[in-house]
This record gives sequence, C-alpha cells and structure tokens, in this order.
Amino acid sequence: HSTVFITSPELLEIKSSRTLANLKSTISDCSEYLIIAGCLRPMTTLCDKDMLVNDLLIYHVIKRVHSPFESFRQGLKMLGVLEKIQLHPDAFSSILCHKPERLSARVLGDLFTIHCLSDVNKVKGVDFWMGYLQDVEGGESAATLEDILVFATGSSSVPPIGFEPDPSVKFLRIKYPVGNRQLNSLELPITKTYEQFKNKMDFAISNGLRLELE
Repeated sequence: HSTVFITSPELLEIKSSRTLANLKSTISDCSEYLIIAGCLRPMTTLCDKDMLVNDLLIYHVIKRVHSPFESFRQGLKMLGVLEKIQLHPDAFSSILCHKPERLSARVLGDLFTIHCLSDVNKVKGVDFWMGYLQDVEGGESAATLEDILVFATGSSSVPPIGFEPDPSVKFLRIKYPVGNRQLNSLELPITKTYEQFKNKMDFAISNGLRLELE
C-alpha cells in the first residue's frame, strides 16, 4: 500500500534506492526531514529501507494529522457536537461522510458540457447523446452509466469536489467514440441515424473497458 500514500520527494527517493550506497547517500541528504519525522535510523542493508518507508508512511498518514484531528475533536466536544455524533452516528453519517451520487441519465447529461461543429449537428448530436443515456439507464445497452463515466474520466463516480477539467462531449467527424481521460472528454461520431450512434457507442465503450481488464 506504500505507493498509494507516497507524496514527498524524499520518501520517493528512499523507496527507489537500488543500492545500499545510494540509500545511505539519500538518507544523508534528507536527514533533517527524517529527524523531524522521528525516523532517522542507521541502514545496514538495502532491505532496511522498507521499514524506513513504513515508518515514514505512519508519520505522514497518522502522526502528522493526529494533532489537527485532536484539535478538531476538542472543538466538537466543547460545542457539545461530539457527544451527539457518538450517540447518533447514523444521523450524522449523511452529513459528515461523502456518498457518491447515484448516476442517472439526468446526472450525466448535466455533467457533460456539449460542444459541436455546427448548430445542425449539435441538435442531432444532443438528441442522440441524451437518447443513448436514457437507453443505458433503462438497461437497453451493453454499457452502463458507470462504464460511460469510466470511459471518459477514468472514475466510476463523481468526486465530491467535481472533475478538473469539467467533463465535455464533442461531436466530430470520426468513426468511433474516443474517451480522453486527461481532459475528461468524450469525442463522439456524427452519424445519420440513432441506431448507428448507439452501436458505435456500445462497441467502443464495451471493448475499450474489456481491453483494459485484459
């Protein structure tokens, strides 16, 4: 799990050390950081770095946040809120704990800003796009609403702070849909009929996600 929490350049350098000499040199360069973290220790083998990395993760994830957390806890206690939370945890969970919004055709329709080459194509494109979302929500497609979001953004739910940049749909003269996760965008083909549009969407999304799993 260390790769999930590594954020500091010093920790990354220690983690990536390939020889004992390199490890000792890195530790010497960042000794002040290690002293502050309370993790400075002698290294006798390259394997010692794993224990050091674990100690640093504990420092970053637990020890560093303990003081602010305790201060926050004392503030809640003074106001009488902490006691209420402890007595009625279920009542406060919806306020204090984020739950991803349930995806629907309306949610995705509002989430994606639509861009198009012309007003004529935009009208047809919007109709096809919204019709497809309705079909997906109704189970009349090979894809799911979560699949569409993953295809475009890499995420299966909307983050609490939203996406950056905002998700968008672009209608272009291309053969098949393309998901650009760096831009949170969908590039969709301009087709003559809805059936063509739906088939291309199902094919691109289902096959794209299947290839990722393989």
